[in-house]
Amino acid sequence: MNRVKTLSQQNISLLLAIYIGIFLNVSVFQRRFAALVNHFTSTELIQAVTEVCAIVLFTFFVLRLISLGGKLFFRIIATLLVLISVAASYYMVMFNVVIGYGIVVSVMTTDIDLSKEIIGWHLFIWMALVSAVPLFLIWKNHLRLTLMEQIKTPGQRALPLIVLLATALLVWLPLRYLDHEQSVNEKKTNIDLPSYGGVVAHSYLPSNWLAALGLYAYTQVDESRDAGNYFDPAKEFTYVPPADIDDTYVVFIIGETTRWDHLGILGYERDTTPRLSKEKNLVAFRGTSCDTATKLSLRCMFVREGGTADNPQRTLKEQNIFAVMKSLGFTSELFAMQSELWFYNNADTNNFSFREIIASEKRNDGKPVDDMLLVNELQESLRTHPKGKHLVILHTKGSHYLYSQRYPRSYARYTPECKSNTCTKDELINAFDNSVLYTDTFIDNVIDQLRDKKALLFYASDHGESIDENSHLHGTPREMAPPEQFRVPMMVWASDSFLEQPDHKRAFEQLQAQQRVGAKKRHVELFDSILGCLGYTSPDGGINPANNWCAKPQAEQKL
Repeated sequence: MNRVKTLSQQNISLLLAIYIGIFLNVSVFQRRFAALVNHFTSTELIQAVTEVCAIVLFTFFVLRLISLGGKLFFRIIATLLVLISVAASYYMVMFNVVIGYGIVVSVMTTDIDLSKEIIGWHLFIWMALVSAVPLFLIWKNHLRLTLMEQIKTPGQRALPLIVLLATALLVWLPLRYLDHEQSVNEKKTNIDLPSYGGVVAHSYLPSNWLAALGLYAYTQVDESRDAGNYFDPAKEFTYVPPADIDDTYVVFIIGETTRWDHLGILGYERDTTPRLSKEKNLVAFRGTSCDTATKLSLRCMFVREGGTADNPQRTLKEQNIFAVMKSLGFTSELFAMQSELWFYNNADTNNFSFREIIASEKRNDGKPVDDMLLVNELQESLRTHPKGKHLVILHTKGSHYLYSQRYPRSYARYTPECKSNTCTKDELINAFDNSVLYTDTFIDNVIDQLRDKKALLFYASDHGESIDENSHLHGTPREMAPPEQFRVPMMVWASDSFLEQPDHKRAFEQLQAQQRVGAKKRHVELFDSILGCLGYTSPDGGINPANNWCAKPQAEQKL
């Protein structure tokens, strides 16, 4: 007993790190490296050892940082670290979930459904049994010297800081090396995988919930800082909903780099859209993007026309359509194969998951960054929101360079393909067209999830791309960008159930008439058109009729 009472804070931190990093993560190790039991490669063994060491050392690093606050602070925060990690481990083991932003938001907002699942006598027994030993070490130990006291002690200042720095490097360097090795392998195999370090961080305790908590804190600070600066249409205008809005689903697919002049449905010589061309309730338009790069387009394509400043950085001035829809009573979720966190935050969704979090799901172990993974996320979102008035945003990887990494081998219809940084124009176009062919299948698979619901789907790519030898680029300043960087397809699909309502049917027939005459659309019309096509009206100017694709013709409005 005396030995326990005289353990140093550093030794306590190490024991806690081993307990949390290994014992609480047994289920994660089993899932990620189950194959090692029967057979393994040297690479898999290195990865397993690296991940075990990294999560233990990361936990040790966190605990040593905590000790900077003194003995009492260390005990309180270390206790919270243990208790939260133990509770999270219960949820991970019993419900097989990834602890990410969505779980943290649900806990912070006291989500009723989540509370029903995790709070009960099973959880309390788990908490009591699993946390007893580490809590005993924290509170029954004398804690001879904290890190702060070591730093203040003459002659002992350098060593604890060196240990802290060495720990950080031992966490970062191996993961960085494996990230690099994965990148090299991606080039050889032509497969795009999520960040190795990112998947590890979102898989293990306590880094998964600490990262999610940090993201939640950033979101809260960012929202409070910018909320007063943005013009909020939901507060400034009146939006009158249609009578039948409550059971409606809305899905918006954000495309990536796809060009309208490479879609068969829009006149391209190659049949790159064989499935969408057969959709009777789909209309497609040649669109013009508001900018030429993802970050810039995401700023200007979802706000009202003029909702961003006309400067190079496209400074936001207004809330976007997704935040407005939440104010109008929609629940919302966003799933992404990219990592534009600032945009996901601005969308003000109830939950969002980006590619590293999605890749951390057990069902996605080892899978590449593939847009088809978003279909599973959509299915789950629809299942958990059975009553409707629900919005789902899917941010795809689309036709982002390297194009050949965006589709499986079964979609390599056009050959030879570009699989490196030096390709001919024909090879680039072949690979690009194959990625469009896969996008066609992806969109149609999304539509399949909505056929039996009252649903409206929108698709718009963020920008186009210049495709030429050694010039497969976008992001040129819009004042001098070539026209192909602004060419984006824009589509609307409606379910049969949605079109049963006479006003919706009339509006869709109007869209079909516009498609027949080759009408062109713009990103800056999306805000008004999403609300307008859902049937919302605004008596005080909240919807611009000129930008509303579903607005009644002037002759009808006068009657």
